[in-house]
Amino acid sequence: MGLGVMGMPLSWKIGAVVASLIAGMFAWNGISRYLAGRHADEVLRDSARTAELNAQQAKAHARQYQAQLAADLKHQREDLANTYRQVNEKARQYQAEQLIRQNRQRQEDLRVEASYRLDRNQQCAGGIVINRSGSSFTQVVGKNGQPISCKGDTAAEPLR
Repeated sequence: MGLGVMGMPLSWKIGAVVASLIAGMFAWNGISRYLAGRHADEVLRDSARTAELNAQQAKAHARQYQAQLAADLKHQREDLANTYRQVNEKARQYQAEQLIRQNRQRQEDLRVEASYRLDRNQQCAGGIVINRSGSSFTQVVGKNGQPISCKGDTAAEPLR
């Protein structure tokens, strides 16, 4: 015949309750550890995903920054090359202008020098320029009305 729970001694009943409580605590402890482990795994996975996303964003940002720097450097090189071209062109123009000015100055110097030279109808006699026209000779006078002095085939002041 079955006595059931009623027929059990009290100490057994207390023992069964205590055993049930201990078993429940072990079960609760196991379940909470399992849930805590799952939660920790999820946190780790989320952290890993976040870290991976951050790394990808950092790489993308670095690529973008590098591309911008490369574009800026290319632009600066182009600007520098244009500046060099402009400077070289200005220098070439300046040199050409200088050459033209020097040639003009040389021509002017030759013209002025030629204006001091006696022509074929003139001669230097006694340090004075003389015009010869056939058999007549006349002194050449300067702006001040005085005879123009000479040496060799060169007069002291312009003749023309």
